[in-house]
Amino acid sequence: MNDGIWADFNLVGRRFLRTVTLDLERSFGDLNESVLVTNPERTIVFANRAMERLLRVNRSDLVGSTTRRFFADPAQFDRMAELYHRPSDQRHRRLYPIEAVLGDGTNTHLEVVSAPLFGTSHELAGLLFIAHDVSDRKQLESQLSDVAVTLEDALDAILEGFAIYDSEDRLVICNDNYREIYATSAPAMFPGNRFEDVLRYGLKRNQYDTGGLDDETWLTQRLAKHQAADGAVIEQRLEDGRWLRVSEKRTSSGGIAGIRADITELKEAKALAEKAYQNLNLMADGISACVGEVNLEGRCLFLNKTGCEWFNGTREELLGTRLRERLPWKEREAVKGLFRAGMSGQKATMELGLHFPDGVFRECQMDCNPRLSDAGDVDGLVVLITDITDRKKTERTLAELYAITSTRELCHEGKIAEILRLGCDHFDVPYGIISQVIGAHYTITHAHSPGNKVAAGQTFDLKDTYCTLTLEADEPIATGHAADSDFAGHPCYELFGVETYIGAPLLVDGIVHGTVNFTAHKIRKRPFTPADIQIIRQFADWIGHEIARQRDHQALMDAKVNLERVASIDDLTEICNRRAFLERAQTEIQRFRRTRRPFTTVMLDIDKFKQINDQHGHAAGDECLKVFTRVIGDELRSVDIFGRVGGEEFCLVLPETGLDDAKNVCERLRNKVVQECQLDIVEQTVTCSMGLAQAVTEDVDFSTLMQRADAALYEAKTTGRNKCVAYRDHLDPASARAVTPH
Repeated sequence: MNDGIWADFNLVGRRFLRTVTLDLERSFGDLNESVLVTNPERTIVFANRAMERLLRVNRSDLVGSTTRRFFADPAQFDRMAELYHRPSDQRHRRLYPIEAVLGDGTNTHLEVVSAPLFGTSHELAGLLFIAHDVSDRKQLESQLSDVAVTLEDALDAILEGFAIYDSEDRLVICNDNYREIYATSAPAMFPGNRFEDVLRYGLKRNQYDTGGLDDETWLTQRLAKHQAADGAVIEQRLEDGRWLRVSEKRTSSGGIAGIRADITELKEAKALAEKAYQNLNLMADGISACVGEVNLEGRCLFLNKTGCEWFNGTREELLGTRLRERLPWKEREAVKGLFRAGMSGQKATMELGLHFPDGVFRECQMDCNPRLSDAGDVDGLVVLITDITDRKKTERTLAELYAITSTRELCHEGKIAEILRLGCDHFDVPYGIISQVIGAHYTITHAHSPGNKVAAGQTFDLKDTYCTLTLEADEPIATGHAADSDFAGHPCYELFGVETYIGAPLLVDGIVHGTVNFTAHKIRKRPFTPADIQIIRQFADWIGHEIARQRDHQALMDAKVNLERVASIDDLTEICNRRAFLERAQTEIQRFRRTRRPFTTVMLDIDKFKQINDQHGHAAGDECLKVFTRVIGDELRSVDIFGRVGGEEFCLVLPETGLDDAKNVCERLRNKVVQECQLDIVEQTVTCSMGLAQAVTEDVDFSTLMQRADAALYEAKTTGRNKCVAYRDHLDPASARAVTPH
């Protein structure tokens, strides 16, 4: 209704109402709002079409009646009479909810607002009512109320504490569990109170464990996490020792919904489990072997400290990865087969060599133990990898050391050279040295080195070598990283930069002779072990014994040679002549008949020697004979007997040597002749043929053995020369001299 009409109403009285009905119709008849006008006696004088539809009564039936019949509660009709008694009262500004009875007998809910109408004399001319049907809203409010009750019931059924704060961070609703969890703060948990105020209330009453922070700092950090409301889980500790898991997230309306769960028991159980896990980790980390656990896909679930070192990564980097993919492909295939065997449910074991990512090759024993689920199915493997490199290497070294020291194919110098080579291989270093120490002088007597960089005969001040420490200790010593040990301040480190050293004193007949040591300029990846110390001790013991034996033997042989030299030496070749050779050979036959210990005779003949004499003269032939005997003699032992029995024919007796070992010796000698007997003045290649025969029980005289060796030599000559042939039964000793073998 516009202001002009209201002004008219204020100017006219009852007479105006009777005269302006048509104006009311024009003003309110077609309005969507439901309008009704009564006189001071509460009689209806006007109702528009909207009111007609609302009350479901024809307008003609409304005019002249009262509104009493439309009140479901008659007392309310009586109470509203006061609007007529006090027309200027503020009550007209209020909304009156009315449960109305409509014309068709149904009930509905209305909201009514009234306005007084005054005449020209300011007397009350009537009341204007505007009504709204609010039944739909009432129904919705009822539904919302039911939902709220249901929500409260649902929230109380949640085992966790639950609360919702609105966009202004004021409490909307929370369940009883929320209040019970924060019992100290419960009095502050009422709708409309801010989250910060709830926190401060509990903070002042020491409800929270602030972890040593002052109250304001703790509050600032907690509010920041609360406002983030990103769903992240926060673990909160209360002063009474309880632990809560807090998770908060923004609602679509901008508020914050949060859940609090008491996880005290879970934390305690987790702490116990972590302690047990730490104990297991401590045990596993104390093991020098690699201990790991993998799932069905081969992904690492656990790896101890040693395993992390071998696979060259941290535990965080290696967990979840397939460790075998870090190995070379050939080794991956071997490991894959072992894993398949373990996954079948049986324990699988294998010894294999692995190149680990830390750069170290290890010979390992790998054990795969199936891990079973509660259902008894294999759901993973527990893998133990034990480094057996030292054990395997020690076994091989000792076996090879025995072979070197017991062989008859190597001379004294050859054996020492092989031991130095073996030591370098075992300790994985390039340099092996035997020294003799006289006073303050250190002299290298034997050496093994790349490209012969270190040669025998070099002399140093003893104080400038690590061997002075070895001799002072009077026992083997070793370091794999001199710069990080007591060796760092020694002159040897400053002068030569030797990082790796292992050495032992060398005794000969109980007297210090020098040292044996093995060295490298690089830092050793694997530390020396007690087994390594025992190995070098055995090297030193054997070398010392061999030097002493060789000294004694050499002294004896020198004396014997000097006594026999004049009567038994061939003038040209300076080896045994025929008479001396046969005498000594006969002695060997007699010894053989007493001891039955094997001994072999070898007949040697320079191939095509006559051509050398014919083409180059006897001087060339004599030179060839001297070079030949020198080459052969240098390769023989002091117990071997070597003599010239003809022009270019020689005979060799190998005591304590069976036919197989003799063959090896002869092949070595034959190759030496080819390599070292060539003369610039002789065009042809100088070679030799050899015939071998081993002494047998029937041999009474050396001549019979010599004849069999000569028959084998004849066979070598007639079948191509430059070869070694052992006597066989079908060869005829009587026919050997029938053809001259030149």
